[in-house]
Amino acid sequence: MHRRALLGLAAGAGIGGVLGVAGGVADRHSAPPATSAEEPVLPAREWNRPVVATDTTTAGSETYGTVRQHASVLDLEPAGRYALVTGYRLVPGSNFHAGSGWKTTSLTVEHAWRTGSIVSHPGDVVPADDGNGDGDSNLYIGTDRSTGRYRWHLTFDAATGDSRTFRFATVVDRDEPPEAGDGLVDATFGAGFTKGFLGASERDIATASLAVRATSE
Repeated sequence: MHRRALLGLAAGAGIGGVLGVAGGVADRHSAPPATSAEEPVLPAREWNRPVVATDTTTAGSETYGTVRQHASVLDLEPAGRYALVTGYRLVPGSNFHAGSGWKTTSLTVEHAWRTGSIVSHPGDVVPADDGNGDGDSNLYIGTDRSTGRYRWHLTFDAATGDSRTFRFATVVDRDEPPEAGDGLVDATFGAGFTKGFLGASERDIATASLAVRATSE
């Protein structure tokens, strides 16, 4: 009981505007270096909590690169809290076609809960300037938040041809438990790819809207 929408940059003007702000503000010149979190985010299956909604959405193209999102909403019973766990697999075009020159430049992730207040927001990578140790020499991260929304924006100082995997999560407190069919959260993500220093560039954006299923797994 969820819907998916795959949007290109031109077609997704509304979402592109949201993520575009992050890209303009939290680039590698202003964002702090990123470092690996001491405790990386576990896959949803390892949280050992009931799953109330799931979705898998892929954006991009094998020509320049793809990013696949695996999203799960978990009921953290009996605490009255819910978690959205999202995982991303970034595969630049050079992994599909050797010698094509396409590499990854950025990843933006946003969790936007319909109701509730975010109480925690773990990620596989965190800002190094928050006392989390030395930063990655190539990766930068900026964040932005409001009561029910959290955004991460990752940029690579030098575009990378490696496949990368990242996970992020948010946990919210809700006043009332949701019912079957209730929309819970929008998981929006965008990835940027480039072909050489002065070559072509592409950025694809997608949104998965997750709602409570009639039955849980």
